[in-house]
Amino acid sequence: MKKLHFLAFFLLGIITFSQAQDPNNPIDPSPTVGIWNRFYGDDFSRLQFLANMTYGKYFYRVTTELQFDYNGPTTSKGANFMVARLFQSKNGKNQYGLGAIVSYFNPKGFAGGVSFVSVSQLGNNWRFISLATVQGGDDIFSIEFQPGIYKDFERGWYFRGHPRMLFDLTEDVYEVPIGAGVGKIIKTDKAAINLFFEPQYDFAQTRPMLYMGIKTLF
Repeated sequence: MKKLHFLAFFLLGIITFSQAQDPNNPIDPSPTVGIWNRFYGDDFSRLQFLANMTYGKYFYRVTTELQFDYNGPTTSKGANFMVARLFQSKNGKNQYGLGAIVSYFNPKGFAGGVSFVSVSQLGNNWRFISLATVQGGDDIFSIEFQPGIYKDFERGWYFRGHPRMLFDLTEDVYEVPIGAGVGKIIKTDKAAINLFFEPQYDFAQTRPMLYMGIKTLF
């Protein structure tokens, strides 16, 4: 497992060279690195390290995740690598990608499947962003869905509602959070820093959550 995390951090490191453009567009060509933390009530939190970039017509994304149990040990949740072929609508307002994903689910093992990512401009500074994966393996059948709605305001502020919904169909364990929050984009000469804070409520597990993080575009 340590070798897998080393590989994930190596991939995080090699995709960090370009110029910042759109901090709320995951398909933006600028290499992006980020740290997300999701607090699950009084039970545990999950820290996710993420990096993505677009090169040519392909979108690449790698993540690794740790779980911090408040009354127990820290454990690895695994890691994944995703690649998607990108397409764009004729009016340029809609981008989407179809591809594949390979993951390690700790402790069950490896799985693979299909991935989808999209960014749509809706007008009046609104946009819809989504990511979805379906994966299968030995005793693994998992679906991830991230529907996100954003609205940009002046001075780098924006509204967001972007949950990560997880469906473990093997264990019948589901996470269906819904929430809304705010973010702030801080631009410098060499990078753009994106901070966000989003309270959520998981309707499947009936518990409050807090989703917050920081990402940097280079």
